Amino acid sequence: MRTRRQMEWAAVAAFIVTAFFLFRLQFNYFSTQAYSTKVGRPSHYEAEEPPQYRVVKDGDASEAVEVSGEVLPTMTEVSATTAENFEPTPTHKDSTSPLPDRIVVMGKIAIEDTSWVSSQLPDWQNAIYTVDSTNTSLHTSINKGNEANPYLTYLVTNYDTLPSTIVFLHAHRDGFPRAWHTDAVNHDNVEALRSLNINFIQRNGYANLRCIWDPGCPAEVQSFRDPPETHRTIEAAMPKAWRELFGNEDVPNILATPCCSQFAVSREQVLKRPIEDYQRYLDWLIRTELDDDTSGRVFEYLWHVIFGQDPVYCPELTQCYCDVYGRC
Repeated sequence: MRTRRQMEWAAVAAFIVTAFFLFRLQFNYFSTQAYSTKVGRPSHYEAEEPPQYRVVKDGDASEAVEVSGEVLPTMTEVSATTAENFEPTPTHKDSTSPLPDRIVVMGKIAIEDTSWVSSQLPDWQNAIYTVDSTNTSLHTSINKGNEANPYLTYLVTNYDTLPSTIVFLHAHRDGFPRAWHTDAVNHDNVEALRSLNINFIQRNGYANLRCIWDPGCPAEVQSFRDPPETHRTIEAAMPKAWRELFGNEDVPNILATPCCSQFAVSREQVLKRPIEDYQRYLDWLIRTELDDDTSGRVFEYLWHVIFGQDPVYCPELTQCYCDVYGRC
């Protein structure tokens, strides 16, 4: 029978072990978070402070935009930088064999390990852009706009050489809470792509890789909400962003789709828009004074519109799983 002293020491030891475990969990939770989706919270929540931006190429100070103390390049320079410095260099483990006719596109911060893409998805090309360093063959011109920046950079620089199927993913592979928004066993993007229904992508042109509605559906972005809700910064930004991006006044009252900027498109669907459209979107993203969370999330709720879907794109759950993943 344990003495009181033994029970006290056992309780102290249990507390220390528990505290250590929670500390490691907390440390891993924050140290592994990707720039594209804020780990541990849905991406529709807003950051408390805008991030600091780092410009790779200096702009003309007479025309440049200053954001968070940094000078951003002009639209002309952005276009020139994209055309001159970014080569369409998707990678594949065997350079002597024909490249697969499909590709995974993602952005990452330099410390993230994305080796799982090549090792676990050998039948896919990949184009992985580093957003916070220029010491890689593929990188964005600036660390701004979350995942929208590498996505658009890829489309602009590879418009004439696109494979037939393009999947846009976050850099983290799996696990909870980091990959909470991935609809697959263990929230695993590898499993999601292995079961992806390519025929549906080709037939429909676009598919959100998340079928679960929450968050995003049925009416996430209400551009003219009355009264407005101050924490919904994307709603305040959307009307002006829509007009600048699409050049018209047809701002939808409601924009909705399952979050969180992981989707697949066909080459034919991409080519229904001229390259000038994608360049304009990228220029806007780089020059906007909106913070990363807001500017990135403008695109989060516009990708489906850009690729030919209605403003409210909320497929029924069972049908979505059947169409996108063949789980009928």
